[in-house]
Amino acid sequence: MASPRSELGLTIHGRFYTGTDSRSRPARLSLAEGRLQLDTGPAEHRRELTSREVTLSPRVGNTPRYLYLPDDGVFETTENDQVDILSRRIHQGLGARLVHRLENHLGLILAAALATTLITVLTFTHGIPALSSLVARALPDELASQMSQETLQQMDDFMLSPSGLPAERQRSLQAHFTPLLASEPEHSFQVMFRSGEGIGANAFALPDGTIIFTDDMVQLAKHPDELSAVLAHEMGHVVANHGLRGVVQSSLVGWMIVMMTGDLSAASDMVVVAPALLMNLSYSRGMEREADAYALELMLAEGLEPSHFSNLMLRLEASHQQRKEKGSADTDSNGWGERIGGALSSHPLTRERIEQFERASAQ
Repeated sequence: MASPRSELGLTIHGRFYTGTDSRSRPARLSLAEGRLQLDTGPAEHRRELTSREVTLSPRVGNTPRYLYLPDDGVFETTENDQVDILSRRIHQGLGARLVHRLENHLGLILAAALATTLITVLTFTHGIPALSSLVARALPDELASQMSQETLQQMDDFMLSPSGLPAERQRSLQAHFTPLLASEPEHSFQVMFRSGEGIGANAFALPDGTIIFTDDMVQLAKHPDELSAVLAHEMGHVVANHGLRGVVQSSLVGWMIVMMTGDLSAASDMVVVAPALLMNLSYSRGMEREADAYALELMLAEGLEPSHFSNLMLRLEASHQQRKEKGSADTDSNGWGERIGGALSSHPLTRERIEQFERASAQ
């Protein structure tokens, strides 16, 4: 057999499949003076080939290589180094040889792994949020309205019930909220009241501008302006389109996982799953800060004391802590209260967030 380094001749041993059946026979492929010859036995079985008639499979480790020949014939061999020499001689598989070299370079493998990890992390932490914001702004208002209606219907079916607040109390609060809601004439806000024993004192906004207060939240407030402060916060979520951004972001994360894992069964139509996503949405800390900043600016513009927000939030946090200590699983076995985005999302109301309202009040 010719030396792998020889430029004068090259011989590769293997087995030949005719393509007409599954049987194979010993064979030998030779390259000499630029001529390819396949020898499968007797002299009459020798055939001349051109480089264009031979297609080399890429190298994958030390697995067998296949040379695809005319008339569905296949030449199989384990002499990978010889095949690499052949590919260089007939100028085939340059890309495959480069990939093989990269696959066997430990430094490049580690660098590629680190780069892939970094790109993946940046995609999920920055790329998807930025893209979701652009997509959410491009979605039609009709889609936001449809998702909000379906979400509210599901919430009314499974976790909320008609408000027990006296009609006069509801009318009084609606009138109190009117000036604040009028500050954003481009948005159609609608305030609703519901009883939600499973979630306690809470408030949350839907993408179409529907803002819901639970009876417990109303009863927790000691001044109507405290509820106005919460309303301003929820208005901030609507104005910044956090609801749709959250749904789009969750959908994009799902599709990214599908693309990375190949599990197409995880893909669903966004309109179908949106109500469930909205019901389980917990705003990110960034979104909560945006809503806080909007609320503080609006309260100052409307002459509302910022301490109303911090006072109610401290009381709200204490209320939810008491529910946990009493074993809220008995009254909220499905964990709805921990999953709903709103005044008290799954991200705690940190001292940092509350202190900004206290500082603004002290100025």
